[in-house]
Amino acid sequence: MIILSTLRRTFAALFVLFLGTFSVFAVTAQAADEPSTGARSGPATNIGAPTPTNTVKDSKGNVVQYGSDAITYKSPSAITGKTAAELRAIGRALYMQNCSSCHGVKADGVLSQGNPEAYPNLIGLGPAVIDFWISSGRMPAADPTAIQAARKPSRLSPLQSLAIAEWVNSLSNAYPYVPVVNTNDASRAEGLNLFALNCAACHTITGGGDALAAGTYAPTLQDSNITATQIATAIRSGPGNMPNYSSSLTDEQVADIVKYVKVDIQNPNNIGGAGFGGLGPVAEGFIALSLGIGILALAAFWVGDRQ
Repeated sequence: MIILSTLRRTFAALFVLFLGTFSVFAVTAQAADEPSTGARSGPATNIGAPTPTNTVKDSKGNVVQYGSDAITYKSPSAITGKTAAELRAIGRALYMQNCSSCHGVKADGVLSQGNPEAYPNLIGLGPAVIDFWISSGRMPAADPTAIQAARKPSRLSPLQSLAIAEWVNSLSNAYPYVPVVNTNDASRAEGLNLFALNCAACHTITGGGDALAAGTYAPTLQDSNITATQIATAIRSGPGNMPNYSSSLTDEQVADIVKYVKVDIQNPNNIGGAGFGGLGPVAEGFIALSLGIGILALAAFWVGDRQ
């Protein structure tokens, strides 16, 4: 009986070790289905602002677009095809109707009980940041006093959002312009590595989001309505509690992260088996481990009874 008991414990320990190793392998291997070429490093190819060698200007000398092969930063007029003057006229009217009551008629912010951050100055943020807050539905805010503005369907169309961004930027030109991401040459494997290093601590490795301090939270990234432009803008500008990666990640690295989020987090491949409602690797691993131990225990007792 002592020998049988020892065999049971040894068998159980080996089985648990196997399950744990298999779970870790399955989680990490799912997204890394293409070979990694090694971490991309070096100085940022573009940090969200134009340089003399990557800029396109119009006939009046205004910057229309700039960037790299991975990300092209475009002015609202370049994206919409309308002239800057047309967009500004539309944007000013929309701003006065939807934004001025909180941010002021000059977009320079409104104090609230001495707090300049309550209704902040919008001048100098750049078109991408203005467009991000409006296109993600966080602004106009449903509750201006909320600790954190929640993502929701936007009240304004993409053109209207860009028009407001164009008008605000006309008050004092700033960057970044709106990023248009090219993921054709981006690497999902590199994106997984970069996401795990820079993003997973707050958004979790599955991109499901998590609670943070002081009643705030890192939002889910699993919503397929979150666009590549919004992801890139968030990385470059650091909205809310999010860190600003304006100089620590290259355009190529940002494109890698965007591709990983859009493909593997928002539209994960079905690799077969029971999905358990998409609960994530921790919950799924726990279920598999529990089932494995249960089956092992039944087998051990069955063997013991037959002795």
